[in-house]
Amino acid sequence: MTGAPVLCAVDFSIDSEAALLWAARYAEREDVRLVVLHVVHDPAASPGFYHKPEAGWLRPMEDVAQAMFVEFLDGVRKRNPEAVGLGRIETMLRTGLPAGRITEAADEIGAGLLVVGSRGRTGLPHILLGSVAQRVTQISAAPVTVVKAPEISEP
Repeated sequence: MTGAPVLCAVDFSIDSEAALLWAARYAEREDVRLVVLHVVHDPAASPGFYHKPEAGWLRPMEDVAQAMFVEFLDGVRKRNPEAVGLGRIETMLRTGLPAGRITEAADEIGAGLLVVGSRGRTGLPHILLGSVAQRVTQISAAPVTVVKAPEISEP
């Protein structure tokens, strides 16, 4: 592997799964490393901890996020056994504001491409929540590919 690695940021959504699959195919075809990043966004209501309702206690959010990360990746692999590139990924977990941490991680590994999913919100939800994908495209020094999951119609 001689080319610059690909960094794919995931938030465990269907769109980040689509982004991960796209990134895995690209990295496999280009024979480059694939690094998958999840940024733990510290919620203001319980900084530093996630509440697990069924357990009735708080756990450090990095521990919960790491477990969710493993579960997400295992699920993607099970649903997509043909995606051989998923077998050789590296993972990173960071805490902070997602857009900044994504671009920092990309700089850290010398990424030649960033891949992110996008829900494609418009109107008021976009204004209120913003878009991590949009912010990453604005501040990234590397090229960014934004992937949306295909529309799934209900029966």
